[in-house]
Amino acid sequence: MTEQTIPLEDITRLEINSVSGSLHLSGWNRDMIRISNWHHDEESGELIKTKNKKTVLQISSPEDLIIHLPHSLDVTVKSVSGDANLRGLDGELKVESISGDMVLRDVGSISLKTLQGALVASRIRRDLRADSISGDCLVNDVQGQVELKEIKGDVQLEQVDGGFDIQAAGDGLIIFHPVPWQAYRIEVKGDLSITMPDDSDADLSIQSGAEDIRLFPGKSNLKIKQKEYEHQLGEGGTSIQLFAGGKVFVTDDEFSVFTGFKMNLEELGTFSTDFSADTAEQIKFNLGNLEQDLKESLSGLAASLEEIGLSEESLRELGEQIEETSRRAAEKAELAAIKAQAKVEKKIAKTRRKMFDAREKTKQFDINAFLDAKANKDTVTEKERMLILKMLQEKKISAEEADNLLKALEGK
Repeated sequence: MTEQTIPLEDITRLEINSVSGSLHLSGWNRDMIRISNWHHDEESGELIKTKNKKTVLQISSPEDLIIHLPHSLDVTVKSVSGDANLRGLDGELKVESISGDMVLRDVGSISLKTLQGALVASRIRRDLRADSISGDCLVNDVQGQVELKEIKGDVQLEQVDGGFDIQAAGDGLIIFHPVPWQAYRIEVKGDLSITMPDDSDADLSIQSGAEDIRLFPGKSNLKIKQKEYEHQLGEGGTSIQLFAGGKVFVTDDEFSVFTGFKMNLEELGTFSTDFSADTAEQIKFNLGNLEQDLKESLSGLAASLEEIGLSEESLRELGEQIEETSRRAAEKAELAAIKAQAKVEKKIAKTRRKMFDAREKTKQFDINAFLDAKANKDTVTEKERMLILKMLQEKKISAEEADNLLKALEGK
């Protein structure tokens, strides 16, 4: 185990040159940088390498690396062989290469060149820019601009205050509120789903490789079987360019196939944030209690050992050994907590994606055509009944909605 504490002094930027394991950066309200490496092997002679170069602190590590740093410090990450978990950073954040996944939360601006895994990002206070992401991209709550040039997986973006320019090889799902002073462009090779408020003012330019464009904003219900289509929402003005190799589906944020059927994804986002924060606080609280209990136990133990005649030097050495063991145990628990939080956030992001996918499938179920085709029937066929039961089983509709649908099909 190695650990270094470095006073901030004139340091204005932290450069992480190489990390052979995973990287965990966490901002805090202290004028110092704490660097930890739990997996260090003292026999190997490998150490965390630090170098002060004027106002820049450079760091390299052969294993996992944990760094606590002042919130406002600028950070450059050049190479990480594993995952990267970055949070609580208000300074400029530049990342060149991450071989695993990356989890971002509560950061200022982020500029990313290459990410081999997936990106899970939430609460970005300024701009989010990335050149290449090999996995999926799941982003929630960006207060600045979003520029994602090459995503090889799917992209899901929810709540962006600025404009966006996105290219993805998979499917795309975007939930946002367009404003007149921004421009929006997204190009995907799969299907594309867009959700906006029903009072949006925008000029839509749409291309669909599948020649399947569906628009359901407000009271509109348009199905266009052509490759290109132009459409004005409200008074128009804001440019929104949508390009998809597959289908394009545009709806408002109140769209519901069945009355009363709507997934509240905001609650899940709140749950994610609260769960992560509560987990960290609970671990800190438990570690604090453990440290206090340990001090009280050691105090009693020292008195007992002194009674049996151990020398003062022996007591001091024993106390130092116990203190070091306690410190290592606490730091190991802290590392486990940090890694656990990163895993939880990635799992919650995947859950959000499944919920989005379920909602999109439900949207694209053409209930109006289904009901129109069956309007003159007095009975429900077995095939129709099984379809409704399947939707009920997959929780796309409630029991009450299934009953109402059966009654509607029977003309009741």
